[in-house]
Amino acid sequence: MEIKKVNLTDQDFNRLIRILDNTLSSFNSDIQSTEKKEYHAFNSVSDLTDAFVAFSLEEAIGCVATKHYATEVLEMKRLFVNPIARGAGIATKLVNTLESQAYSDGYKRIVVETGKNNSDAIRLYTKMNYQLIDNYPPYDGLSNSVCMSKNLL
Repeated sequence: MEIKKVNLTDQDFNRLIRILDNTLSSFNSDIQSTEKKEYHAFNSVSDLTDAFVAFSLEEAIGCVATKHYATEVLEMKRLFVNPIARGAGIATKLVNTLESQAYSDGYKRIVVETGKNNSDAIRLYTKMNYQLIDNYPPYDGLSNSVCMSKNLL
């Protein structure tokens, strides 16, 4: 498995994002359509700063992206591993890569938002020493959001 930093217009990255969006749409079927539209607006590729794609045998199987949030704070966005490739530690490797890059770039903290129903993501972030925090803007006031953060050493 190899992880590559890619351009935000990379075909593999954008294909994985489309799969993620479809997955989230069905996963969050209980969320009202107005709130879904808000979440969609918060996940625009144009707002991202970096993207990483995991490859296995030249097949794109996972991705993660970053967004500058505040001074020394980076937001993790769009973490996704294709269901056929899950269980092999790919998400952990993608997050580790993102954290290393963030630290090299001078960031001191990473924040991330996920859905309250996404127990797999919450479990992963907790395992990787992310702590629950109050929902940060623009997720403050959104009842389906869970926000977490990690200080980089």
